[in-house]
Amino acid sequence: MSRQVVLGFAFTLASAFFFAVSGAVAKTMYATGWTPGSVAFVRLTGASLLLAAPTLWQMRGRWGEVREHWRTVLIYGLAAMAGCQGFYFVAVQELTVTVALLLEMTAPIMIVFYLWAATRVRPVALTFLGVIVSMAGVVLVLDFRGAHLTGFGVVMALLAAVCLAIYFLVSSQSSISLPPFAFTGLGMTIGAVVIAALNLLGVMPAVFRTADVVFAGRTMSWLWPLAMLVLFTIGAYGFGILGLRLVGATVGAFVNLVEVPLAALAAWFVLGELPTSIQLVGGVFILIGIALVKWGDVRAARAGTPETRAERRARRREERAARAARAAQPAAGASTEPLAGEVSGGRLPTGEFSLPPEMVDDSPAEWQPESGRGVQIME
Repeated sequence: MSRQVVLGFAFTLASAFFFAVSGAVAKTMYATGWTPGSVAFVRLTGASLLLAAPTLWQMRGRWGEVREHWRTVLIYGLAAMAGCQGFYFVAVQELTVTVALLLEMTAPIMIVFYLWAATRVRPVALTFLGVIVSMAGVVLVLDFRGAHLTGFGVVMALLAAVCLAIYFLVSSQSSISLPPFAFTGLGMTIGAVVIAALNLLGVMPAVFRTADVVFAGRTMSWLWPLAMLVLFTIGAYGFGILGLRLVGATVGAFVNLVEVPLAALAAWFVLGELPTSIQLVGGVFILIGIALVKWGDVRAARAGTPETRAERRARRREERAARAARAAQPAAGASTEPLAGEVSGGRLPTGEFSLPPEMVDDSPAEWQPESGRGVQIME
């Protein structure tokens, strides 16, 4: 295994760990009166300020690349930063950390349907099987019998999944030459501005508290979980981009699945939260389904990229045009090519060309048609 692959795995595992622990840390602050708007704002603002100096240093003389990829940077800031943070932390307030994360982990399924619609290439049967298994797992996770669930929380978790899918699609683009941590810093700045605007408009109200929090059964200053949130945010997104660029989106998504058990362990250790038994079974179904989806992607990639509908139609048009051209070739050749051959009794060999009877003479002669071309008629 090459050093690049080892580093890619290490960075992706570190990113999954930081993402997994952030939800549990944020929920300790909710207990003292903090809101999702305030947590997301402080998290993104603090991270963007810490990354400001490294971002400016790495971007020296490279701002032209930002202008070239400004749409990608903007989408990354809006979806992967503001959207993913905001929706997930609202979901965590309404649901348990594990359930919110399991619903967010349906992002790979959304990527399958997006690529199908964008490329019009139908996924392989194994991918469809994975989608069905994952959807069955989602139904089990939404266990209405004993779990604390709200429709609003489920919708927020699924919107977080949409933003996470955008994060995977954007982060795995090797065509973006911006340094990973500079790219993260730019995205976080955009995300912080968006969250601040939502705070001011009252869409995501921000409430800040300075009371002590209970973390893993211990009382501590609110500054400790706040500092962890900021640092974990930088680690999650920075290492995530590094890992995805080294191992690719498919392998990175496989490794990212460890975020689910890590989040469950963090929620148990920090908050004492445990999912119900039926939700655990549903989580296993979701993970198996996602693994099947990714396995199908790998098999499809090894088999070669299938042609799209547009490519198939273009190929068939070319084949029809080629057949029409071949069918027209003999007629065109008979009218343009000079006639040649021996005549016996005033006739050409069968299957070639027959002269009109009035033009046939028993004596040797030379016939000149109107076109100016001729055939030397010999005995």
